[in-house]
Amino acid sequence: MKLREPNHQLAAVMARAGTSNKGLARRVQDMAARHGVDIRCDHVSVKRWLDGMHPRGMTPHFIAEALSRLGERVSVRDIGMMYAEATPFVARSSQRAESCAAGVSVLISGDLSANPRVVDSEVSSNAWNDSMVTWLVAPGASARSRSAGQLITAGSVEAVRETTALFAKLDYRFGGGHARSTVVQYIAMEIEPLLKHVRADTALGRQFLSETAAMLRLAAWMAYDTGLHGLAQQYMTKALALAREAGDRMLGGRILAGMSHQANYLGHYGMSANLARSARMGAEGAATPTAMALFNAMEARALASQGDEAGCSRALGEAERWFERRRPEDDPVWLRYFDEAELAAEFAHCFHDLGYHRRARDCVMESVQLADSLYVRSLSFVRTILATSHVASGELEHGLAVAREVVTTVADLRSARTRRYVRDFVKQLARFRNDQRVHEFQTFAETRLARARSEAEAAK
Repeated sequence: MKLREPNHQLAAVMARAGTSNKGLARRVQDMAARHGVDIRCDHVSVKRWLDGMHPRGMTPHFIAEALSRLGERVSVRDIGMMYAEATPFVARSSQRAESCAAGVSVLISGDLSANPRVVDSEVSSNAWNDSMVTWLVAPGASARSRSAGQLITAGSVEAVRETTALFAKLDYRFGGGHARSTVVQYIAMEIEPLLKHVRADTALGRQFLSETAAMLRLAAWMAYDTGLHGLAQQYMTKALALAREAGDRMLGGRILAGMSHQANYLGHYGMSANLARSARMGAEGAATPTAMALFNAMEARALASQGDEAGCSRALGEAERWFERRRPEDDPVWLRYFDEAELAAEFAHCFHDLGYHRRARDCVMESVQLADSLYVRSLSFVRTILATSHVASGELEHGLAVAREVVTTVADLRSARTRRYVRDFVKQLARFRNDQRVHEFQTFAETRLARARSEAEAAK
């Protein structure tokens, strides 16, 4: 039997931090609790780690974070547990609101301090699975009571709602990177201090939790739009936990639909379809027709990505049937963007992914005609699809003209997703590589986007 080698790196870091086995064990438990995770460890556990035993799961990350709080910044590699780098650092949500609030605090703190383990984290399929299972199997809010609930007022709720709506408009118009840091700072300064005092056994408390969840969902969407996918997943996970505490089934469905959208974008098509189905199943009977149309549209998009034409057609049909029953005045503020133009755009995305370029083009034209000019990013997406459809139909000149307009718009957006759409369009031009018009467009696009990146860096 191979003997374990003592973990001299962990011992050295502990010595520099001046902590004992008992002290480290206590701090690791406290750190895990702040992330909503229950870890049982004591001085004996620490002795085993020092003797060379490899703790599993998220424990190495909590050890590193606990030691970081005692002085120097410490990574799992620094404590001789580099194997844990393969396990993404994703703070899990807890059913207890205390853990929810603590988890939000840790996430916000890590984001504001640009902690690479938080900001640069990778997405985890397990986190998506956990979200679905928890939402569907244990949907109810946990029972709890707090004496300090009077700190939350109707004004607190309204302020969060109106601020979320304001930031959402900036996101639509300028991209997720424009105001993302400001949103995080607002959460840290105005919401986080109140969150730990919320009582979910009062109507006002549940409203505050719902509005906070909606703002966290927006923070997630902004992170997703700027390419910070692991961070976005963590914000969505926290938002879903708060929606669950609030008993807000429709908002929870919207958050799961956002997870579905991100999973689809990253190529996790089967997961995307399941997340959309979870949104629909969990919110059925509690969501407006508009929300149900959205959930079905997200499933349709995931199925189109898989090439499942029959399944996509069925889901799009369900989305249409729900949308026909829509009453916009019944929808919450965060859902009112999903209008006729947005539904047409979803059809366009699906037809594009299935290879029906003429049908995609027709849906794009409908979406563009109906869309509010506020939704600059969404219009950029569908107009890129339009350009692709023209090229696929042999109308190269027309496609390049539309794409030039898109590039000009995208250059002013702080959105990684819109830039990817442009890159994907350029890849479609490979078969025309000897065409001078294509060379001119590629030069224009590369130059314009590079200049925009330089200007954005200079403005920081």
